[in-house]
Amino acid sequence: MKRIAIFIMLVAFMAGTASALSVKKKSIRMVGTQQVTAAPVTDFEQAVNAYSDDDLSTALTAINRYLKSHPNDAYALTCLAAIQSDMGNAYEALQTIDKARSGRIEADNNYMNNWMYFTQSTVHIQAKDTISAIEDLNMALKYDDKDTFSYLRRANMFKRMKRYNEAMVDYGYLVQLDPKEVEGYLGLGTVAGSLNKRKDAIKAYTMAIKLEPDNPEPYALRAVEYYNDWDYGKAAKDVISALELDKDNRRAIWILKYLKRDAYSDTEKEFKNKAKKTKDNSWIEILEDLVIE
Repeated sequence: MKRIAIFIMLVAFMAGTASALSVKKKSIRMVGTQQVTAAPVTDFEQAVNAYSDDDLSTALTAINRYLKSHPNDAYALTCLAAIQSDMGNAYEALQTIDKARSGRIEADNNYMNNWMYFTQSTVHIQAKDTISAIEDLNMALKYDDKDTFSYLRRANMFKRMKRYNEAMVDYGYLVQLDPKEVEGYLGLGTVAGSLNKRKDAIKAYTMAIKLEPDNPEPYALRAVEYYNDWDYGKAAKDVISALELDKDNRRAIWILKYLKRDAYSDTEKEFKNKAKKTKDNSWIEILEDLVIE
């Protein structure tokens, strides 16, 4: 029971990390693809660019100007909803999304439709409407089944809903499409751990470490799985690696408390080895000074 509780807490820590993607990244990509060189920038494009730069006031002015002559344009209405949502007007944003869903779209423009539904998912997530957000992402992937942004976002949502098998599938698609996507491996690791597939979790975190050896998070996460698998020495080594990269890493400090409580001799051995190799006794002090609550 102790081990399960520890992992669930860590999943909660991670919930927001891999899901930090926003519509801004998609907006920049969309404008770069749609805009023709030397062509004048439309009010719609100006609105998207301003929104991507967090200039909400300029974005709102431009999109309202565009909507005066294109009142039923679903893409523009979606952009307006995203702006309204970021300005804290959640109710207005949802009303605008309703209009967008009955607005005009270009049936053969898969790129724009994918962008539109992904952006609508952003609004629904901010409004805490998970079901609608997943429906949006399903539609986004219908128009572009290689959209890594949507796979990652949907996988993160499935994970938070404890729909682990579905999350595993989406993370799998993500790393298949982009083998260098660290967030995908971190997601695979947390989901595998939730399913008690510790070896798979360790493999996923190891891959993340290979891709980003200077990132402390996969070390701290892998330490949890080694701890859960009673491999305390390796868990302590990963904690040391995480703290070496970030001495204040809260996940590493958090799991170190459990290691100090449950496997002090194994943990002390690794910290003494680190102190000896680096000729830095502060590593021993870290362990000795750590307070177990």
